[in-house]
Amino acid sequence: MLIDDVDIVIRAGHGGAGKVSFDGRGPDGGNGGRGGDVYIHVTSDLRALNQFSSEKNHSAEDGQPGSNRRSEGKKGQDLSLTLPLGTTLTDKVTGETFELTDVNQEILICKGGLGGRGNLEFKSGRNRSPNYSQPGLEGKKRQLKVILRFIAEYGLVGLPNAGKSSLLNELTNAKAVVGAYPFTTLEANLGAFGHKVIADIPGLIEGASGGKGLGTKFLKHIEKVRMLLHCISAESADVLADYHAISAELEKFNPELTKKDRLILLTKTDLVDKKTQSAQIKKLTPLKHPIYPVSVYDSESIEKLKKVL
Repeated sequence: MLIDDVDIVIRAGHGGAGKVSFDGRGPDGGNGGRGGDVYIHVTSDLRALNQFSSEKNHSAEDGQPGSNRRSEGKKGQDLSLTLPLGTTLTDKVTGETFELTDVNQEILICKGGLGGRGNLEFKSGRNRSPNYSQPGLEGKKRQLKVILRFIAEYGLVGLPNAGKSSLLNELTNAKAVVGAYPFTTLEANLGAFGHKVIADIPGLIEGASGGKGLGTKFLKHIEKVRMLLHCISAESADVLADYHAISAELEKFNPELTKKDRLILLTKTDLVDKKTQSAQIKKLTPLKHPIYPVSVYDSESIEKLKKVL
């Protein structure tokens, strides 16, 4: 299962306490060590959020307390969390957001607390034997909403059982599960097409933008794609109704989605005769999108589509 939306809590380390101690010459208590920081690193592995399936609280190490003989406590070990490319992190308290857009990206998201000063630091001409020290400071804590939105060139959209997963498998090296019934695809699938990525979005139904069916869980994944590949089955009793059903959900979810470039892929053409295929294309032509009839059993149509992409 692919986790693409999760709430987590992260904490930097608490600073170590300063030490109160004396030797024969006076105070010698050392400072506490600084708490560990929390860093975010970026990976191309889109399943990286699965690490939060059971444990949603993550902390860097606390700093060690100071000791006698002026010894400073050891700094706490930093925590490094690896999150997938395309992730947005939103601090639920401050509203601050972080977008992960580069696999070489590193973000210091929580800074460790400072260590407390030992009593040696408080020695002065007026107080030669201070009998007190400082506690360490708390590290930064964040409550984060973590949302993954795929960064793909193309997004396959359409009603359930429109042939999207089969097409993805044919165009790429993906191994998406397919079946002759609705909602075979229960999570978004990705495939590499040359240096570009195609995302197969699980079938949408009327009301998806409001959460019906698989709802908004997957609509967010097409917000960043550059082009929509709108799959409509050649077997459909009303291809225009199918088109408008998907377009309406895209418009309700985010009006910008309807402004994206779009190709209409008339799928499963092997299941209808040429006359029916031509009639379906004629009905879709007024929409003014390029239309390509395809079938995973027709290598010529697949090769033509590959050249277009």
